[in-house]
Amino acid sequence: MATPITESIAENIKTAINLITTANGFNQDLSAIRRRRLDFSDCLPEDLKVLIIQTEDELPEQEAVGANEWLQVYFLEAFVIDSDTATASIETRMSQVRDDIRKKLTEDTTRGGYAIDTILRAATPFDDGEGFTGIELEIAVHYRTQWNDPYTKI
Repeated sequence: MATPITESIAENIKTAINLITTANGFNQDLSAIRRRRLDFSDCLPEDLKVLIIQTEDELPEQEAVGANEWLQVYFLEAFVIDSDTATASIETRMSQVRDDIRKKLTEDTTRGGYAIDTILRAATPFDDGEGFTGIELEIAVHYRTQWNDPYTKI
C-alpha cells in the first residue's frame, strides 16, 4: 500500500522533533506524538510533549504545470506545563521550546526530500485555564505530486 506524501512529511516532522534533545545541543528533550483519535482522547498533555496535528491543505500562490502543488498546514502543540520546580519563567521555557523547534525544522526544509519548502508561520502561547499551558506553532509544507498520482512526489 502506498503512503501519502503528507504522511511521510508528518513522520519526518515527528522524527525531527524527537531529535530535539539536550544531547544534541538543544535546551530540552522534546517528545513528538501524532493523535490516533480526532477527539484527542489518546493524547494526554505532558510537559515537553509536542502534538502534531495535520489540518486542511491550501493551494499555493502559483501552481506547477502538469503537477498538483499544495501547502499542507500542521499545528505543533508544544505543552509547557507550569511547574513550581522550574527555575526559568514559563515565558522563557515557551520561547526556548518555540526556538528549538524552529531551529530543528529549518535544518532540512525539504522534509527529507518530500517537500519543496517548510514555511514557519505564527507561534501563539496557549493556556486552557486548567493548568495546561504551552505554545502552538503553525507551519506550512509546500510539496508537489504528479497530477494523476498523489502518492508520488516530484
